[in-house]
Amino acid sequence: MPYCAQCLIEYVEGTAQCEDCGATLLPGSPPEAPPRVILTAEKDVKLVPVRLFIGGTAQMDAELARNILQSQRIPCFVQGETSAELLPVLDVPLLVREDDAARAERVLQEYLDVDAPSNPEEPESAEGE
Repeated sequence: MPYCAQCLIEYVEGTAQCEDCGATLLPGSPPEAPPRVILTAEKDVKLVPVRLFIGGTAQMDAELARNILQSQRIPCFVQGETSAELLPVLDVPLLVREDDAARAERVLQEYLDVDAPSNPEEPESAEGE
């Protein structure tokens, strides 16, 4: 099955582009995710928020960002992730080590803060309509 090298998401055969980022899919299965570092178990580590996700999709967006950072070997933690199933959470911070904050922000900007590719199947609206 093809997969997106950026998002590490598998797609069904016949799909050519990632629906999330627009990247061309690669054949085969995505590489195994690197082992997770449990930041909450580390002593004397200062965690800082790198992003705050807001709204009904906040938990899902935070998990996507966490997966992106972990694929780049940046340990991170979604605050409230264990209680999200019990209570709906609308504000979800993503935390990283203070030393990793600048790199994590650059990675998230590269993956998340880009304009979505336009859909070539949709006709462009003419001016004056």
